[in-house]
Order: sequence, then C-alpha cells, then structure tokens
Amino acid sequence: MADAVASQRAVLIVEDNPVQLMDAAAALRDAGYEVAEAATVEAAQAHLAARPELVAMVADVDLAGEPLSGFTLAKAVAARWPELAILIVSGVAWPAEEQMPMGARYLRKPFTPEELAGALGAVLAARGVGSVPH
Repeated sequence: MADAVASQRAVLIVEDNPVQLMDAAAALRDAGYEVAEAATVEAAQAHLAARPELVAMVADVDLAGEPLSGFTLAKAVAARWPELAILIVSGVAWPAEEQMPMGARYLRKPFTPEELAGALGAVLAARGVGSVPH
C-alpha cells in the first residue's frame, strides 16, 4: 500500500543549475514526494521512459543547449506522456500561451520551498492525481 501512495508522488525535476536542482529536490522530498533528478533534456527523457511511476515533471525553462529548451521539453513530454502533470519554472522567461502545453502551470523564480510544493500540488490536483502530501 505504501508503494501505491509513493507512486502517486513520484516526480521528476529538470534543472541544469546544480544548486537549484538540489534545493528543489530537497523541498519536494521534504513535502513528501519521491524525486528523480535530471540536469539535461536527454536525462529527463531517459527517466520518463524508464520510470512509469512518475506523475509529474518540474522543468526549468533555461536548460543548457537551445534557448527555452524547457518549453520544448515540456511540449514533447506532454505529447508523449499526456497523463503527466507539468510545472514549468523560470526566473528569466514569461511563457507565451502557445509555449505552454495544455494543462501545464508556471511558477516564477525565485520561489520558496512551500511555493514550489504548493504549485506542484495544484498541478497534480488539477490532473486528479492522488492526494497531495502534507
């Protein structure tokens, strides 16, 4: 039973800044989520393909490589894994409506650990995914 609850809380964080990745992962673990971490688009796609228990992805917009690659990743993930909840975060880019996948939410950096957990909980609740951890 515990595994079923944990699987409803497995999330992937995609962030190429090591300190921000560590902070976001710690915040979500503290909020009760199981967290997978990826620093590149390729690593994110590998996690998603290998881990069907993931229910959400938190992706930074400004990833190494092409500009706004977080938006590109989010669109590709939404197309391949439409059941996945997506939260996009950025301190530099405000999303245009056409850049956001259907159902995705946006959180502006900087944010507190509580704001991150709350925004992820909201996107999961909007998707009807499990109960939000406390």
